[in-house]
Amino acid sequence: MKKGRVNLWLALVAALCALSLWVGWHGVGDEGSAAGEPPRDVENATGGSIHLLVLNGTDVGGLARRFALLLAPAGCVTEAVANAPAGDWSESLLVNRRLPARRAAALAKRLGDVPVVREWDGRTNEDAVLVLGRDWERVQQALRGTAAVD
Repeated sequence: MKKGRVNLWLALVAALCALSLWVGWHGVGDEGSAAGEPPRDVENATGGSIHLLVLNGTDVGGLARRFALLLAPAGCVTEAVANAPAGDWSESLLVNRRLPARRAAALAKRLGDVPVVREWDGRTNEDAVLVLGRDWERVQQALRGTAAVD
């Protein structure tokens, strides 16, 4: 009898996990959007600050925090700073999470034409992730004296 209850609980937990994954993958309330695409209200959004997560992919200590201050004049709000996952970050890049393509492209241009990787994720707080690579000085130079991204 006790084994039967444990199996029932395990089945219930597995079902809840599966439901959670399905809702996370397909989204709720994003009618009209294909899986993996941004909701239409985000796609049509314009203006406002761009919220960024800044990751340091170099061995320069405190670099992401320094960039957080440089990004404000470009119309960006830094949500958080952290180290990038270990890897060869020779080139800085912008991971577009929720921005319309034209805004992501404009921001990438302001950052010195860094490459943009499109990875939609409506569950995050940030609109994009800036990963600073070994070319961070080029990005820093591009940011100095920039105007806000339209």
